[in-house]
Amino acid sequence: MSDSDSPRALRRAIRIDLVIAVCALLVSSLATAASWWQSRVVAEQLSAQVWPYVSFSVGFSGDLFALSVSNDGLGPAVMRTAAITVDGKPQASFVDAMHAMLGPHLLQRARRAGDQRLAATSDMGAPGSVLRAGTSLTVFSLRSRHWVPELYREWQRMKLRACYCSIEGACWTKDASTDDPRPVHACPDEPLNVLKTNPSVAEL
Repeated sequence: MSDSDSPRALRRAIRIDLVIAVCALLVSSLATAASWWQSRVVAEQLSAQVWPYVSFSVGFSGDLFALSVSNDGLGPAVMRTAAITVDGKPQASFVDAMHAMLGPHLLQRARRAGDQRLAATSDMGAPGSVLRAGTSLTVFSLRSRHWVPELYREWQRMKLRACYCSIEGACWTKDASTDDPRPVHACPDEPLNVLKTNPSVAEL
């Protein structure tokens, strides 16, 4: 081998080593990406196994109106915010919503009309309260021969929206007028968060 052949052979060997190194790096990168993707898929599958699924239901039966929230999912729902509007205007509580739809002083007006059985409950819980999977909670009820028929005609003016999260931090908003919860990055701040108010039903 001549002296001129030696540098060419060395350069050829270097190029082969470089190609091998690049191929090894590419294979390693692909293996790492595949492993990351597989881990992500497994994590999403495990997360889906504890997803809550919140829904609302409204019931009218004679002199009784009841609004309930249920968790039909597989995991607990951590309630973060809830907002009520009547005709698009925010309300601070269910009692305020009743006043917006039916007028003020419901208790006094019912008694003047001869309805002595008026009773109401209001309990949406507090921010951070947990609704276990497979459970249901009546968040507002009104019993009145005088007002429930009127509320039956008016209640669609009221809209309820809630935001809740899974124990792993995934969050959704649920509007009573839509079918499925909508995933969100985080629960939005509500200027009037119903979860922070629990007025006395005597305020009716």
